[in-house]
Amino acid sequence: MPELDCSIVTPSKKIFEGKVEYISAPGKVGEFGVLPGHESFVTVLDVGIVEIQPTGKEKFKVVIVGGYFEVSEDKIFVIADDVISKDEIDIDKTKEEIQKYKSELSSLNVGDANYELIQRKLKKYEKMLELAS
Repeated sequence: MPELDCSIVTPSKKIFEGKVEYISAPGKVGEFGVLPGHESFVTVLDVGIVEIQPTGKEKFKVVIVGGYFEVSEDKIFVIADDVISKDEIDIDKTKEEIQKYKSELSSLNVGDANYELIQRKLKKYEKMLELAS
């Protein structure tokens, strides 16, 4: 079966390195999937869930918090700002963070200095809750 070489890293750790059959990720302009033979491209990642199907292993998902995604000659390289696995998620703390950021967001207006930052943090915790559920 055709496969891709995949490497996912953050500034502080290597998250995954190996052969994959498929990967999907949240791009800034929408979710996308990559199979072997895909055209080369580079894109900016949004906050969201990445689904990885390693060759011969069980599929897994992680939350990715922005970064860059590159495909070139059946090689995928992802540099993420942060990656959170299901095992790292504390559901109660995640729910508290969601409420905190919803409250902060409700007191801001679109265009305020911190609006996009708080919105991004809220989306991160919402995706973490989605992954953990």
